[in-house]
Amino acid sequence: MNEVFAEIAKQENGDFKVIDAKYEGWRGTVVPVSYYSLVMNYKDYCINVSYELGNHNLAKIEMELKQGEIIPDFLITNRSHYYRLFNRKANILKADSVNNAFKSFVENLLFSSGLEMLARKNLFEPKVYISRNKNHLKVLTVEFHLVFEDKKGALTSLIAFCKGIVDYLG
Repeated sequence: MNEVFAEIAKQENGDFKVIDAKYEGWRGTVVPVSYYSLVMNYKDYCINVSYELGNHNLAKIEMELKQGEIIPDFLITNRSHYYRLFNRKANILKADSVNNAFKSFVENLLFSSGLEMLARKNLFEPKVYISRNKNHLKVLTVEFHLVFEDKKGALTSLIAFCKGIVDYLG
């Protein structure tokens, strides 16, 4: 993963850090954990990427939106396995928003960024949503587990998704 993060940091002109730690487990075991951090800017928006590999295997991407920007609240999740069993042609990722035009834009962005294809080929199950931080600014947040094969593809696709949202706002 070091090479992947270093390569993307170089491409995106970002800052990359890795912290390797070891935690004592139960009965003398040692759990090695690596924390990867990547911070990059795109059109004056800061995209923060955090990966934790070794214990929980979770990732989080956050992008704070500028004050006064209007973006509808939305949520992207995976469709249930039962739904997909009976509707094989349905998309794996499901976008929900009260604004139908924005929902359509997000659904198209899922394809153009490669997230839908990534979800079809891997066990990639992101949760993407808009929330507010302590300063009452909207934050685009992506949370997902890292228990799948194509971690590099997920990272590049999610960066493309965040850039697509920024382009929509700009």
